[in-house]
Amino acid sequence: MLDLNAHETAAASALLTRARVIAVLDDDQVIIDCERHGTSVLCEQLRTSEQSGLALAPGDEVMVWISPLPLDTGVILGRVGASHGSVPAADANNELSDELVIEAKKNLTLKCGGGSITIREDGKILIKGKDLVSHAQRMNRIKGGSVSIN
Repeated sequence: MLDLNAHETAAASALLTRARVIAVLDDDQVIIDCERHGTSVLCEQLRTSEQSGLALAPGDEVMVWISPLPLDTGVILGRVGASHGSVPAADANNELSDELVIEAKKNLTLKCGGGSITIREDGKILIKGKDLVSHAQRMNRIKGGSVSIN
């Protein structure tokens, strides 16, 4: 029979707190430093989808749930604020991926200052900027049903 008092005591001693990432291990586990708890804790990441988890780096501040049981791992619920590491589009070994796919249903826009590139659902691509420069080491081909210059 389940002893509710023991269960309630264990639940009450669980800790939800902020912590700092010390190291990110190869198997997607993370070691955090929990100053309030006075210890380092091995944690797993909470995953809310099939996509990879947070790209964490040492120094990142995270919200973590720490189990009251000494052999259990903690669970990182999310990062608090921006990452302290440079986080490129990378695989688990922190190497650049061969391909990066960003997908949107209607429009996808990249903006920086006064320039932008917009890809629309109908296939139209809009490139806007103060000046547009095209460089090619080999052939620079402009091909279309019709080409209008000025």
